[in-house]
Amino acid sequence: MKSVREYREALYGCRFCSMCKPAAEVANLTQFESHTTRARAITLWRVQEGIAEWRPRDVELLYESTLDSISQAWCVVDYPVSEYVLAARAAVYAAGLAPPQVRDAVRRAAAVPPAEAASVLLLGGEAAEAGIPELAQDAVRALGRVGTPAKAAVAPSGALAYCLGDLETARAQAEAVAGLIRDAGARSVVADGPQTLWALTRILPDLGVQLPHGVGVHSLSECLAGTLQSGSPTRSRSAGARVLFHDSRAASLLAEAPPTAEAIQPGYHGPEETLGKGRIFDAPRQGLDALGMQRLFSVWSRALCKSCGADDGLWLTYPALAEGLARQRLREAKRQGAELLVADSPLCVTHLSRFAAGEGVEVCWLAALLEG
Repeated sequence: MKSVREYREALYGCRFCSMCKPAAEVANLTQFESHTTRARAITLWRVQEGIAEWRPRDVELLYESTLDSISQAWCVVDYPVSEYVLAARAAVYAAGLAPPQVRDAVRRAAAVPPAEAASVLLLGGEAAEAGIPELAQDAVRALGRVGTPAKAAVAPSGALAYCLGDLETARAQAEAVAGLIRDAGARSVVADGPQTLWALTRILPDLGVQLPHGVGVHSLSECLAGTLQSGSPTRSRSAGARVLFHDSRAASLLAEAPPTAEAIQPGYHGPEETLGKGRIFDAPRQGLDALGMQRLFSVWSRALCKSCGADDGLWLTYPALAEGLARQRLREAKRQGAELLVADSPLCVTHLSRFAAGEGVEVCWLAALLEG
């Protein structure tokens, strides 16, 4: 991982620019300038230039947000916002300056279970963070309904520790996951959600951890959509419902192409593909189409989808802010006329479901839409 100093040019640009404010998540919730990308860039610039030192409130502001990948997706010059925020968190954590609730969130990680022989292994990284191992079994049942038998392993993927800046713990968890896959003899690993897929395909390599040679990595959505599109008789009891699909922020970090410059212009209404391209976005939508859903979208979709609060550990570290983001996202779904908000992230669904009743929108995990 690069040091913050290596992002000097990006920080220089961001500290003078406020163009990504429409995409701000927490700042649009609190209406505080200190929660904007520009304000974080100013702080990081001052610290790196030796003008200022980290104060407790500066550190809190660094964590009172996601990794801010939406500002990166919005940026017309593609400044690596989430990367320099991550580098800053790693520096702060290594210096022992991370807030207590951040350290507590890292410590809550579940243990890695013993390996069980499996040709196809469903890795429940998001299920582990949510603390609901049953979610992984639900995913295994969904795979079984489309003819892909698998076994589940609920284990921290390293993503939470990585996002919060504890690279030492993240590396240990990544090595444990790679060992679990090796010991299981798996030839294929299915990620239970986008964050787990991001961990397996991007975080592990960044930490210098390699999966066993020849192991294929797939998203659960891709596995389900592929079979549904091929003519599987599997259907959903929610067929015909008006649905808004929610993309987690981890999905944007797996995008094959960012939003176009046209997509961030005021009043833009489509086509949806200009909001970010890639299999991570297409697969779950193809699954919804195959299940007969009436799919809706807003400009806050794909790589520009605003966080629901479950991303990058925010729901654990600053739950009041995470609740506000969840309610914002549910209200966006209702504003678009959706009856159902669907996500392929079990972590997002778990978080959103806590507040859905009060906002009048039903929330469902894509894997749970398949009829048994």
